[in-house]
Amino acid sequence: KPAAGGEARKKPAVDTVARERQDGAYFHSYSDVSIHEEMIADAARTGSYRRALQWGCRQGPQPGPGVGLLHGLTVLDVGAGTGILSAFCAQAGAARVFACEACGVMVERAREVVVANGLRGRVRVLQGRVEDARLPQPVDAIVSEWMGYGLMYESMLRSVLHARDRWLKPGGLMFPCRAELYLAPVTDPALQERLSFWAGVKERHGVDMSCMGTFARRCLMNDEMAVAALHGEDVLGQPSMFAAMDLYTVTEQELAKLGGDFTTTSFGIATMHAFALWFNVIFPTSAPTREIAHETLATSTNANDSDATVANANGGQAANFNVQDRDIPGPRAASVDADFKTGAIANNDCHAPSPNLCEASANTVNANTIRHNAFTTNSDNLQPLNVNGDDHRTVDVNAKELEPIILSTSPFAEETHWKQSLLYLDEPVELFQDTVLKGKITLTPAEDNPRYLRISLTYEIGDSGKKTKIFKMGEDYPPFE
Repeated sequence: KPAAGGEARKKPAVDTVARERQDGAYFHSYSDVSIHEEMIADAARTGSYRRALQWGCRQGPQPGPGVGLLHGLTVLDVGAGTGILSAFCAQAGAARVFACEACGVMVERAREVVVANGLRGRVRVLQGRVEDARLPQPVDAIVSEWMGYGLMYESMLRSVLHARDRWLKPGGLMFPCRAELYLAPVTDPALQERLSFWAGVKERHGVDMSCMGTFARRCLMNDEMAVAALHGEDVLGQPSMFAAMDLYTVTEQELAKLGGDFTTTSFGIATMHAFALWFNVIFPTSAPTREIAHETLATSTNANDSDATVANANGGQAANFNVQDRDIPGPRAASVDADFKTGAIANNDCHAPSPNLCEASANTVNANTIRHNAFTTNSDNLQPLNVNGDDHRTVDVNAKELEPIILSTSPFAEETHWKQSLLYLDEPVELFQDTVLKGKITLTPAEDNPRYLRISLTYEIGDSGKKTKIFKMGEDYPPFE
């Protein structure tokens, strides 16, 4: 019997079977061509990754100026999909690429892409979750396009961090290496048109339906995170960076509550419908200062993946490897070497980055920091870009000394398939010149399905008082009996 006052009863953890079903549904969602077409057709996304992975790829005798960052390195691609990022890595001179993909349909497609591009000897496509992967060696770099709507929807970053902690060598590279989250007050012209629709029905059809306006507002300005493409002129105040992650050091525990405070002021008189949320990710453009061992397994033309596997459902071991005389850097090299003999790698702290791997990875972040050097990299043209509403810098994406490479989903940047995530107020609010907007925002995974996203937003607009609204993206997973 609980003590007086009643002891809060702990909620049981979601059944493991439920998690497996959730993961299975998630992986299966990538078995259709449409989602891959949308991602690859996103020129800002695909172009940014290509430029980052093939940074500095020019003819040269030695790694350094004229040779890409990945020259001679071993790379792990987490969530490889069609295999296009793995192909970029191989084209950049990577000695070996392990492309890990959990969707069986896409494993076959990725292997076809590898063969079609003559990369069969260097790119190995592994079927299964990266958490179950057994590689023959630690890797020099990890690449993954893990970002979801609002950055954290789908929660793929946890798999990337697992791969980092288990497989990345000391001083290794992460692509991307940093992520930033921004929030700004916005007006939504498409929503305003829908809210105004009912007032015009009488003029068009002779029946007064303006009374439907309140119902329409409740239905449309709800607690669902909306995804829509806005433009710079829809942003009503200075964007505020409320959170940033260093992908070399962030932990899974820290992802449980990602957020921070924000403060901004309005530019002028306008109707505000929502806060818009977007993200930037930054890629490394400089080689690590600590030496990365360039030893790799001999390039093979064998079509099978005998030197890297994914453990089966019963925890079966991968093939044995002969790793004698292989020098593996890191504080626990001896245990790693021993574990190679069973196809496993010890979970060691081998992911600490070199200080200048990613110049944007400052440890201290001011929530109101404004970046002046963001740009998109999807074409050979100049990209005039006003990412945060504070300048109009024109950037030549072909310049040799650009640092860092940034993929931005800002409404000031070229549109991406992520667009922006909109957090609607309960009703439109009129802003005036220099209205102060402040508050706190927190992103957390849904309790019943961590691939879904929940956002808690507490805000004050002028002197209207503090309000809190909880938003969701993804329906709650049905209960399991």
